[in-house]
Amino acid sequence: MRIRLRSISTKLLLMVLAVNACTLLGASAAFFYHDMVENRDRSVRELTTLADILGQGSATALEFDDSKVATDTLGQLRGDPNINAAAIYTAGGKLFARYVNAATPGAALPAEPPSAGVQVLRSNLIVMLPVNGANGRLGAVYIDGRYDVAQWLRDYLLIFGVVLGGSLALGLLVSFRLQRRITRPMLAVSEVAQQVMQQRDFSLRARKTTEDEIGELAESFNGMLQTLEHEIAERSTAEVAVRTLNAELEQRVERRTAELVVRTQEAEAASRAKADFLANMSHEIRTPMNAVLGLAYLLANKPLEPDALDLVKKIRNAGRSLQTIINDILDFSKIEAGQLEIEEAPLHLDGVLDNLANIMSANAGDKDLELVISPAPDVGGELHGDALRLEQILINLTSNAIKFTSSGVVKVGIALLERTDGSARLRFSVSDTGIGIPLEKQSHIFSAFAQADMSTTRRFGGTGLGLAICRQLVTKMGGEIGVISTPGKGSEFWFSLPFKWVPIQNYQPAALSKLEVLVADDSDVARENLALTARAMGWAPTLTDSGEAALGKVRNRLQGTEAYDVLLLDWKMPGLDGLATARAIRRTMEGQQAPIVLMVTAYSRDELLKSEGSELIDGVLNKPVTSSSLYNSVAQAMRRRGVAAMSDSPQAEATQRLVGLRALVVDDSDINREVALRILESEGATVQLAENGLQALDWLTVHVGEVDIVLMDVQMPVMDGYQATRVLRGTPGLADLPVIALTAGAFKVQQEEAREAGMNAFVAKPFAVDELIAAIQRLTAQREPADIASVEAVAPVGPQAEDGVPFEGISVADARKVWQDLAVYRKFLAKFARDNADSAAQLHKLLNQGQEKEATALLHKLKGSAGNLALPQLARAAGRLEHRLIEGRDPFDEWAPFEAAFAQALRSIAAFTADAAANEPRPAPVSPSVDRARVAALLHELLDALDSDNPDLAAPVFQRLDGLLPQATLAALLASVEEFDFRRAEQMARDLVAELEEQRK
Repeated sequence: MRIRLRSISTKLLLMVLAVNACTLLGASAAFFYHDMVENRDRSVRELTTLADILGQGSATALEFDDSKVATDTLGQLRGDPNINAAAIYTAGGKLFARYVNAATPGAALPAEPPSAGVQVLRSNLIVMLPVNGANGRLGAVYIDGRYDVAQWLRDYLLIFGVVLGGSLALGLLVSFRLQRRITRPMLAVSEVAQQVMQQRDFSLRARKTTEDEIGELAESFNGMLQTLEHEIAERSTAEVAVRTLNAELEQRVERRTAELVVRTQEAEAASRAKADFLANMSHEIRTPMNAVLGLAYLLANKPLEPDALDLVKKIRNAGRSLQTIINDILDFSKIEAGQLEIEEAPLHLDGVLDNLANIMSANAGDKDLELVISPAPDVGGELHGDALRLEQILINLTSNAIKFTSSGVVKVGIALLERTDGSARLRFSVSDTGIGIPLEKQSHIFSAFAQADMSTTRRFGGTGLGLAICRQLVTKMGGEIGVISTPGKGSEFWFSLPFKWVPIQNYQPAALSKLEVLVADDSDVARENLALTARAMGWAPTLTDSGEAALGKVRNRLQGTEAYDVLLLDWKMPGLDGLATARAIRRTMEGQQAPIVLMVTAYSRDELLKSEGSELIDGVLNKPVTSSSLYNSVAQAMRRRGVAAMSDSPQAEATQRLVGLRALVVDDSDINREVALRILESEGATVQLAENGLQALDWLTVHVGEVDIVLMDVQMPVMDGYQATRVLRGTPGLADLPVIALTAGAFKVQQEEAREAGMNAFVAKPFAVDELIAAIQRLTAQREPADIASVEAVAPVGPQAEDGVPFEGISVADARKVWQDLAVYRKFLAKFARDNADSAAQLHKLLNQGQEKEATALLHKLKGSAGNLALPQLARAAGRLEHRLIEGRDPFDEWAPFEAAFAQALRSIAAFTADAAANEPRPAPVSPSVDRARVAALLHELLDALDSDNPDLAAPVFQRLDGLLPQATLAALLASVEEFDFRRAEQMARDLVAELEEQRK
């Protein structure tokens, strides 16, 4: 019958009882086993001890063959009922003396002595021990003792199961019964042994009460105690000595540890002092050095005497050298401290190579060097990596190559090693024909402060940090670096780097018209590289090694009624140089359409343009020539001549990829909003705009479900993109809305912050259109198919080609891709120039006042706007300056390039917008029938209103001018004001006033 346990207490009681029962049973079993073994061992020991005592007592009897004495000795066992039988055997095995307990039935002695040892039988124990004398073995002692296991088990169970007290009483009774004359001395010795064991006091001694074998046992036991006492005393003394030594050692360790802590603190303090010193000295040196470089730059642009200009250039070169040395030291310090961050952002090799080409050309100076940069390989997609660090490595290696090569060739090569899904590995190499490096020195040149030998430092200068920095950067970027060199023949420094590879949807290499190109250069390396660059763009190059040969090939072509499209002529060639060749070709082709002539030179561009005959060339290419510089030079020359663009005409219709998409663009820059608006609308999307995160949240709260995606700038006033996204993620109905982060910065920390805020993707400005569209498509892939159906787009509105000369710092081709309508593009360029006219001065003031956060924000905005307005030089310069601020480095290192790029951008914008204004039709003249004085007065009033940049003040004046000015003229004025181009409207009004003055005269 099952017992239903309802009470928890009952259950717990049973559990406790069960556990206790199990524990007691386990403990009892353990004690049982222990006691059983202990009982057996104790019996064996007692019997063995008794046998040993009997053996010692009978040794004399055996020696003198006195069996009576031996029998008397055994007779002493009669008082011990546990002894069944005992015997003494001679050495020959003959029974010498015996004892049998009459109270033990069946007790008997073996006829022959058993083997020596102990036998444990079922109910008895048998001990056989030898008896030894002075002359050897005398015989053996045999004892048969009682060992009743069953009786012991019954007693054990009785003790633990019935009455503990009765067991104790029985124990006392048995103890009193066993106390006999023989056992008392043994018990005394046993008691002393127990006391010694319990008290660990080896000074105790057993009392000798008899002179027989028991007394001898007591003496032997006391002797053993004395020996142990002596040994323990010695050991205690040794332990005290060891403890003393340990204490002293601990004290010494503590002292050493304290000294190490002090020295570590001193070393850290010294390291901090070094870092502070470097930072302070960097600032102290860079500030006046920046002034020196800036003033030298301004002086170099002034009309100076040749000697004075040469001195200014030397000042600039010396300053740059000092700047490089300081940068190397600080970069190495930052690497050692583990503070250098590697960024991952879209990387354009052409831009890196263009910057490298400019720096290589400047570093080469007047050296007789052939500088060559191989074209970048087509990787079939977009690379992501740290362009700034890649450029730094290449600049370091090429600077070294130029420094250690007095004449010959310095070549930069790039090759695609492998490309897998999501990654690509490229190999970069810098080879020269310089002094080379001995094999035994190559193993340590990548170490800090190391060059091939100290004389190298004395001869060529440098800190010896450049290659160490390169190795650290390459390693940190996951690559490898090495050198191959032969003394007297040159060196090749190479490194391979992995890059993130992003496929571009519907990627196709640029389709270029096939141009016939003639290359004339006396340098084999330069000639072959120009041919390689031309072939990479789909052109067909023909190679010659002199001006005379080039002239002959042109004449041969003319005989076949064909001509070259482009001539690439080296300026400094033996015999017929480039300019002389150009003149001869012009004469040969007089009356015919001459090919485009580009002069390729490693020397000064200004010097070339001042030379006689330079008016016959279409452009100048500075060595080293890159793919983009060659392409741009040919394209610019063609535009000047009115030749059709080299690229195949784009199709008038293209498939829109975002039809039906509803997007919200949030950016505080009206230029950036306009760019995003045009890109998205050109792809078929419907776009809403907001200026900051708070405005976006207000609109989204009211229009829930009316947008499919949000494009959010991360740095905005009122509420930035991070905070807005966090609020969005906590708002019901909007929490799942995809958000793409837009920023002009591409640093890992910004990407991490964007992800933590809840943004779904990250796109860097200026927008790579395919990347932006791909990100939007990826995040809106769950929309209904009808929403994203493709339709045919109309052809871009506005002019498709730009007439006139190119404008430095403005990429009209890139602008046309994004803006499509160049008239609108000019409007925003002009607005950018007006809004940022004082930005450089403001930025310089912020930097001088140490307001780095505000300066970084201003640079970030400038970089984004410049990128979207196709001002690549300004965008790169602002990006480098921003990067230095974020890294905590001195921004004034990059101030001069930024200031120059900013000034150039404003000049080019002014020229670009003025060039367009000059080509526009002039306003219609004022009719002679109107009151000219009244019109002039109203125009002056209009000029005052326009000066305030407030269209509301100009509106009443326009109303009064209606009917007094021709409609076309009034419409042009109104359009300028509506586009906030007040300066243009002012110029039109001044022109009208001047016209009225002329008519009055």
